[in-house]
Amino acid sequence: MKLISLKIKVDTTVSRLVEFHDGLNLVTNNKGVGRSGNSVGKSTLSRVIDFLLLGSINPIYIDEEFQKPNIDIEQLFIKHDVTAELSFIGLDDKAHQLKRNLSVISKEYRYWLDGFEMEQDKFEIQVQSLCFGINTRRPSIRSIVPKFIRNDSHKMLNTTKFLDNRAGMKDYCELFLYLFGFNNSQLLTDKRDASNLVVRRKRNSLSINAMVKEQKPGTEVKKYFSEAKALEAELLKFDYSPEYDNPLERLTELQHKEDAYTADLMSIDRKLSNIERTIRMLSHEDGLYLENEVKAIYEYAGIKLDGAIKEFHEVLKFHQNLINKKKQFLTIDVPNIQEEKLVIQTRLDVVRKDKLRVFSDMRSTESIKNITTKLKKLGELKIQLGKLEGLVEQQEKAAEDLKFSKVELESILSEIAREIQNIYSFENILNKHFKLLTKKILNEEYAFNLNYDESTGDCKLEVKNTVTNPEGGKKKAEVIAFDLAYIYAVNDSKYRRPKFVFHDSIEDIDSNQIEIIFDEATKVPGQQIISLLSDKISTEVYKKYESNIILLLDEDMKFFCI
Repeated sequence: MKLISLKIKVDTTVSRLVEFHDGLNLVTNNKGVGRSGNSVGKSTLSRVIDFLLLGSINPIYIDEEFQKPNIDIEQLFIKHDVTAELSFIGLDDKAHQLKRNLSVISKEYRYWLDGFEMEQDKFEIQVQSLCFGINTRRPSIRSIVPKFIRNDSHKMLNTTKFLDNRAGMKDYCELFLYLFGFNNSQLLTDKRDASNLVVRRKRNSLSINAMVKEQKPGTEVKKYFSEAKALEAELLKFDYSPEYDNPLERLTELQHKEDAYTADLMSIDRKLSNIERTIRMLSHEDGLYLENEVKAIYEYAGIKLDGAIKEFHEVLKFHQNLINKKKQFLTIDVPNIQEEKLVIQTRLDVVRKDKLRVFSDMRSTESIKNITTKLKKLGELKIQLGKLEGLVEQQEKAAEDLKFSKVELESILSEIAREIQNIYSFENILNKHFKLLTKKILNEEYAFNLNYDESTGDCKLEVKNTVTNPEGGKKKAEVIAFDLAYIYAVNDSKYRRPKFVFHDSIEDIDSNQIEIIFDEATKVPGQQIISLLSDKISTEVYKKYESNIILLLDEDMKFFCI
C-alpha cells in the first residue's frame, strides 16, 4: 500500500490537499516567523488517516487527558458536511480512494470506496483486502494499524508492544506472523479460535475437577448405590400380585405421572384464579373500577382536548365498553381451560386408582405409609446417584473435549510450522537492515528476535542491545530504525504489505540523530511521514529538507483551515 494524497472537503469546497512523496514526508510549522508551532494540527494528518482506517474520530478533536473537545473543530463537524478522502495504491497495484465523513455522531457515519457508498462491514472487508491483504478475521485492521501509524507517545516508545494494554502475547504473535509475511491468515484465525477453545475447555475441566474433588463422587456413588440396593431388597420382601414383574418400577412410574399431573392442575388453577380476580376488579362498582381516577383524567382531557371528548358520560360509556371487551377477551378461553383441567383431573384420578391397586395387591406386614416412605427415599437416592454419576460423566467428557481441542491446536500449529521458514527468512533480512540503521543512528547494532515457539505457537518478542531500558529520544530513535528496517525487509522480500509509516513527536531525539533519520528516510523504498516542531531542528537542516515538507502549518493556517 502506497499513499498518494489526502483531501479534506468542507461541504463542496476542498479545504486541504496533502500529497505524499516517496521517502521522507515532513509535517511541520513555518520556521523563523516568531510564532509557536504548537496546537496547529501537526498530528491531525495521521489521526485522519487512522480514522479512515476505521479508527476513532475522538483523537481528531477531543483532548486525550481531559476529554474536552476543540470547540472550533467540533462546530465545524456539526455545522458542515466534512469529508476526508485518501487516495492510495492498493496491494492489487491499482489506485483507490477511501472516504468517510467526519461527524461527531457515530450513527451518521458514512463510508465510500472508489466513489461507491457502502455499509461499514463491507467497507472494512475492502480495507482489509486492499490495504493489508487480509481476507479473514485475524489479524484485525485495528491491531495492524498501530504498527504503521505511531501517532502517540505509547506507540512511539514501544518498538514491539505498541497495542493497547488489553492486548496479550497471542495478539502480538498473531500480528507479527502477519507482519513477517505469513500469508495464510485463515490459519491465524483458526489458531486463535483453537487456542481460545483450549483455554475455555481447560477452565471448564479445572472447574469440574474441583467439584469432583470436593464432592468425591466415586466414594459417594458406592455409598448411595449400597443404600439403594438395601432399600430395594426391603421393598421386595413383601408378597405381590403376579400381575407385576416389579411393583417398585410401576409405583415409581405412577408417582412421576402423579407429580406431573398435579403440577399441571396447579398451573391451571392459578390461571383460572387470575382470570376470575381480574374480572372481579373490572366489575367492581358496576364496571366503574377506578372511577375517580378515570374521572379526573378524562375531565382534564375534556378541557385540554378541545372538541375531542366533551362530556364525561361519553367518556365513561367509552371506558365501560373497553372494560366489557376486556372481560369478554379474558373469558373467551375459560371453557377450553376448564375442559383441559377436567381431562387432567381424570387422568390424575386414574393414576391414583392404579397406585392404590398396586398397593392393595401388595400383601405385606408393613404399612402402606412405611412402604411409601421407603419408596420416596429410594427415589431421592436414585436422584443423588444420577447427579453424581452425571458429574463423573461431565468430568470424563471435559477431559475428552480438552484432549480433542489440544489435538486440533497441535494440527494447526503443525501447518503453521511448515510455512515458518519464510518468517525466519524475513526476520534475518529485517535484522540486517535494523543493525545497519541502529549503527548509523544510535552508534550501536540492535537486533530483533521473534522467538517463535513452534510447539505452543507463542512468541516472545525481544529487542537486543547493550542499553538498559532506553527512554525518551533514544527509544524513539530505536522505534524509527525498526520501522524503516521493516520497510526495507518488505521491499527485499517482495511481500505485499504496507510500506509507509507515520512517526509523531520526535522532538526529544538528538538533533544529529534527527538529521541522520531524515537522510535515511529519503532513501527508504517506501514512505515515512514525520511530524515535528520546526524549531527543534537547525535552519540548515530545515532548508536541506524543505522540499520534503508536504504540510506546512501555523497559527493562521491550521489543519482544518479554521
